[in-house]
Amino acid sequence: MFFVSSFPIFISCSKSETVIIPISQNGYTVSGTKILNSNKPIQLIGANAFHSFGASISSNDDMKSWKMDIAREFIGNIKENPIDGSPIQDSNGNWLHSLQKIVDGNRLNNRITILCAFGWDGTSATLFSGTMPARTTWFANYKIKLQSWANQFKNQPDVWLEVWNEPYRFDRADGYTDAIWINDMNAMVTNIRNTGNTSIIIVPCAEQGQDESVLINKGTSFLANKTNILYDIHAYEKWLLVSNTNITSRLDNLQTNNLPVIFGETAPMNAGELMNPQFLLNELYNRGKSVCAWIWKYNENDTDALLIEAGFPNDTNNNNWGTTFKNLSLKARNP
Repeated sequence: MFFVSSFPIFISCSKSETVIIPISQNGYTVSGTKILNSNKPIQLIGANAFHSFGASISSNDDMKSWKMDIAREFIGNIKENPIDGSPIQDSNGNWLHSLQKIVDGNRLNNRITILCAFGWDGTSATLFSGTMPARTTWFANYKIKLQSWANQFKNQPDVWLEVWNEPYRFDRADGYTDAIWINDMNAMVTNIRNTGNTSIIIVPCAEQGQDESVLINKGTSFLANKTNILYDIHAYEKWLLVSNTNITSRLDNLQTNNLPVIFGETAPMNAGELMNPQFLLNELYNRGKSVCAWIWKYNENDTDALLIEAGFPNDTNNNNWGTTFKNLSLKARNP
């Protein structure tokens, strides 16, 4: 979506055989369709977060009470957001906490951090969603910043870098082709790997994150000679306003093609449509797949916000979204 996770963790290859191991901050890898920790398959439940605007203890504590495993962090001003050190006030008047500070806060709660590039300079004109990476005017400078992130976190395996948020238009009116996706993603993955960073890299699919067909067409070949690549799918109207049979078939197809995926965003509202993510969430849970909600936010007037201002789950006109996702997260730890 564009802008207008030491505790025990439950792991399972199937929900009938669930065991508990202590999660390690080392040894996150991708093998086949699975995310592994210390060579054991894990299922992770998390949420997208705005900790760059306030790496608050209270937010991290609440995420801990929901037993969140991942914070996928919105980084909307890559150009100015500090990597380390004290907060700064950017040219838009926002106070931005350093990436390392965000990571440290998540790590205190044994939570993986996904740092995701959402926007170049904090303005709506440079939001990444719906853009072609290599055709943006800031792409060369962005790769320099991305490489600096990779250098900072290359010895911190609980930090995963997502190369771009929701590339390419939802309707392909920009002339999108799978060949363009391959070139763009290769350029950014190579940029990270050239630093010696071997941690998990998140690679988005097409049509602003919702079209997995590029993964079916090119995902296997893209993985050749690469390690620790995890594909990101965003489940909004193209996933939630279809039949349950369609959802099941598409998940089966991803599994048949041996593609490692995380659902990096899902929510009950997008493009003005109220949706119900319940069936998809059940399917992902039963298959041991990892998923993050949009968005960890305290606002009962925001349909997608997981919490109300008082800190309780937000179930206001959103198909009980807050309680639904909280229950999923707790169930993943206590199946």
